[in-house]
Amino acid sequence: MFDWITALGTNLFRTFILKKFMAVFFLEEVENVRKERTVYLLFFIATTAVYLAFHFPPANILTNILMIYGITQLYEGNQKKKILVTMLIYGINMICDVFAVYTFSDYIVGGDYNEIAAYVTVLLISICEFIIERYAVEKRYVSFIPPYWDVLICIPAVSIILLFILLMSNLNNQFVLVSVSAGILLINMLIFYLYNALMDAYLRLEDKNLLERQAASYANQLDVVMQSEEKIRALRHDMKHHLNELAIMAGRKENREIADYIESMQGFMTNTKEYLSSGNKEVDSILNYMLSKAEHAGVNTEYKVNLPREIGVQVFDLNVIFGNLLENAILAAEQSEDRWVSLFVRYEKGMLFMEIKNSYSHHLNKKGKQYFTTKRDAGEHGIGLQNVRMAVNKYHGNMEISDEESVFAVRIMMYTTEDK
Repeated sequence: MFDWITALGTNLFRTFILKKFMAVFFLEEVENVRKERTVYLLFFIATTAVYLAFHFPPANILTNILMIYGITQLYEGNQKKKILVTMLIYGINMICDVFAVYTFSDYIVGGDYNEIAAYVTVLLISICEFIIERYAVEKRYVSFIPPYWDVLICIPAVSIILLFILLMSNLNNQFVLVSVSAGILLINMLIFYLYNALMDAYLRLEDKNLLERQAASYANQLDVVMQSEEKIRALRHDMKHHLNELAIMAGRKENREIADYIESMQGFMTNTKEYLSSGNKEVDSILNYMLSKAEHAGVNTEYKVNLPREIGVQVFDLNVIFGNLLENAILAAEQSEDRWVSLFVRYEKGMLFMEIKNSYSHHLNKKGKQYFTTKRDAGEHGIGLQNVRMAVNKYHGNMEISDEESVFAVRIMMYTTEDK
């Protein structure tokens, strides 16, 4: 009777800790809350039933790993990350269990053990979760796969295998078992710290790339302005001569010649590096830079931008959105047969609308509604769309992605305010 009460109570608390673990690595928002509760309930029932029915470590290990991996499917993220998280979480669970069991008894596989060990196990797991959440892992909103993830995943996997071997060997040296368990626990806790350190380094690299792109867009816009200023000065210097010539033509009623002359003046004033001038200097600098990249890549562009001078969106967020989306669009279009990108941006009554389309011909790395990078160095890329989505969410906006008939399209609607 007490075995059942202990198993039910401790596993219920362990299920609660598991949910907190998931919140460390994934966004907590789940579209179907009822489905989430059902999956966690199935985890509780399945792991409890297998434990009480068999008391056999291989069955418990397999059930827990499969059920934890099933829970990760509730959340957005790459499958590699979900496998890594599954192994890390269960590794911590198993190590805490072995450490507690052999601390309080000389456990033999299939035999009884001190029930206090079960409560100590969930307590240790809870402490580990608190330490990891508080000190080890931050920025859990990022769908991030660290470089050399396969090396990282080997550590908890090997830890589980070593502990399984120790369990099945029925080693009688309690001191060795407890010491080895404590050492493996420390190593796995350090893996969480290493995971976070890699993530921080990667995000700093992303920020550096973003700042470099922003600096390049400003430098490009400055060059545009300087060229325009030079043309204005030249035209102003010769304005008297131009007016005299136009006056002579007007006196002769040479309307066709006047039109041609004015067209020549307009051509002289045209700046080939200034693709658009909406009046919003921040957007103009970013878009002029990205459109120049498209031209250099041999990608045809169509664009229509209608914006006021102020739109209530931070320059950093504009750079994240336009920079990432246009960079991806240009790269995909460059690899396609049609090679085109279209851009539409409009502001109306506090709402910013934008649509970016491009041709593509490569295979899309997609699961459901989630898209992943197709770049070869995927370990160093792939959070561009995540960053865009976070920037859009900051303004309570919505982003829709579609891919139909070799046309990739991203549509965004954002609510803007002057105090952002």
